[in-house]
Amino acid sequence: MTVHIKATYRQLKMYIWFVLIIIVLGRIAELIVTYFTDSSEISRFSEGNMLILLLPLMSITLPLSYYKRIVHLGTSRQQYFKGLHAVFAVWAAAVALFNSIWIALQIQVFNNYDNTVDLVDAFHWNDFGFVGSFLYQTAFYLMFMALLSMLISGYSNPVGWLLSALIITAIPIGTAIPSLRIHVASFFKTLLINDSLLLGVGFNLLLYIVFVAGGWFFTRGRVH
Repeated sequence: MTVHIKATYRQLKMYIWFVLIIIVLGRIAELIVTYFTDSSEISRFSEGNMLILLLPLMSITLPLSYYKRIVHLGTSRQQYFKGLHAVFAVWAAAVALFNSIWIALQIQVFNNYDNTVDLVDAFHWNDFGFVGSFLYQTAFYLMFMALLSMLISGYSNPVGWLLSALIITAIPIGTAIPSLRIHVASFFKTLLINDSLLLGVGFNLLLYIVFVAGGWFFTRGRVH
């Protein structure tokens, strides 16, 4: 586990620092604009949410570059796959924990939350309290990372290409057809804005298991 975390961090170090620099520069630019315009009505994206950008970057980069390096060193595909999803779990939990803490700090300490756009608030995850928000975020992030990882792992497989095409076209087609629109909306409501913490987390984890199984299907057959 330690080896996988260290190795993937070295692989992703450039992306991690890039995102952190973007967050700092964005905050500086916002302060400058606010100072010269003397406006307190400017909306801004939560700094904590910006860290979520790391998760899709990991889900895309690691199945491509990390797989080649570690398998060529003699690691089995099964060891790589378990290590990959262990790393996903660590980062998903870390980002979820940071976001849960950050929104509490913005409200109770910094008092600068009024004009902040925050996904935790937008999806009402904070309605479940600190622990509930953390669990819902972690489950969703894991599911999302497993989905991207599965699609990237199947890039050389015809089934993977077909699956990617189906997922990419499903949303625009589903929203364009009135009879399907209600089902698409219901799906995303169940996934992201569920009134029940148990159902919301459970649904995300169920999809996570499905995508992990799909990812392993593609990974065990990879030759490069």
